[in-house]
Amino acid sequence: MTINFYENSLFTDTPYGLKLRQTITSSGSVTIPSNINRVYAICIGGGGSGGSYTTAAGGGGAGGFSAGWTYAVSNCTVGQGGTSVSGGSSNGNSGGPTRYGMIFAGGGAGGGGGANNPSDAVSGGGGGGARASGNASSGGIGFTGGAAGAPGGNTQSGFVGYGGGGGGPNSSSSSATGGSGGPGVSGGGGGISLVTGSSANATGGVGGRGIIGGGGGCSWLSNATPTGTSTGGAGGAGDLYSGGTGSVSTASNTNGGAGGGGAGYLGNGANASGNNGGNGGDGGGGGGGANNSGTSGAGGNGVIYLYY
Repeated sequence: MTINFYENSLFTDTPYGLKLRQTITSSGSVTIPSNINRVYAICIGGGGSGGSYTTAAGGGGAGGFSAGWTYAVSNCTVGQGGTSVSGGSSNGNSGGPTRYGMIFAGGGAGGGGGANNPSDAVSGGGGGGARASGNASSGGIGFTGGAAGAPGGNTQSGFVGYGGGGGGPNSSSSSATGGSGGPGVSGGGGGISLVTGSSANATGGVGGRGIIGGGGGCSWLSNATPTGTSTGGAGGAGDLYSGGTGSVSTASNTNGGAGGGGAGYLGNGANASGNNGGNGGDGGGGGGGANNSGTSGAGGNGVIYLYY
């Protein structure tokens, strides 16, 4: 696969005339022609997976993104996406970091599912917040200067940073929507919504938009005989690709709406299905899983692109 930068707007920050020579998807050795001393590298960290809880959980943050010149080296590390979780009260898993030479991109944080806050991201998006045992967990904080999802995100609300903060949870006896993941180069995960009324709608938080999108949060109708609609949050959109859609439940509170996967760097996020969150595209965050039987979406694996 070769791409000329003047034909693809995605690569306008890359020096003119270079071509994509290698796409690396696993850690190990790298072979560079002997006459090439420097390369231009784009590194994408693994996305965080969504969380899982008895009711609903937050989406995972997108993996970090970093690009620049580096001396050619003979080995690399490619971060894998956070693995999915199911049942109980589990925060999602963070994605792994990616490194080639002097270029480093951290992983995205896992979405909230337990009583504790989801973990902060290394350099990707923060995980979306959830609710457990009556205690709300605020959204995870993205990279320094990261934007906060609202409500319940970090204190730097409204500032678009490198890694968007995770959206916080929202609950109400009437209709409610979870906090959206913060925007950034790497979007934060969406938070959950919890509705206690019998005839109200719950909508999970949308994953943050970025070059790479965060996963969507879940929704939950906790009344014993709900008549409203529970809709999972969509995964965050990327520059050129879409996040996955959340699932919809109208039958009973045994099924919440799971979150869609965040858009990847070069592909769409997966749609949620039933109680299962959608997987993130390459580097995208996974959607939150719903109900004890649901499984969260896995984060998208990292990747390295080398140009020379």
